[in-house]
Amino acid sequence: MSKLKLNSDLWESHGGGHGLRNEMDEMRLSTALIGLKFEVENEGMKFTRFSSFAVVKEYFVGLKRTKKEAYQQLIDTGIVGMFANS
Repeated sequence: MSKLKLNSDLWESHGGGHGLRNEMDEMRLSTALIGLKFEVENEGMKFTRFSSFAVVKEYFVGLKRTKKEAYQQLIDTGIVGMFANS
């Protein structure tokens, strides 16, 4: 099983933690996480015409293969709580 990792092209280390390189990425990731939650809860109904799952996969390496499994993985690692305030 692969471990969830941050895409180093979009994240940077600072103050003992990690953060996205710019504010626009934070908004984009937060929106994609909300969309992914919507799509998982509504069994595939699209949040937007863009794939929320594809956007989330840009920010993380080692995500599970399905939307449902990936969303659960992001909950378990605390990512959803940090960005989507769920």
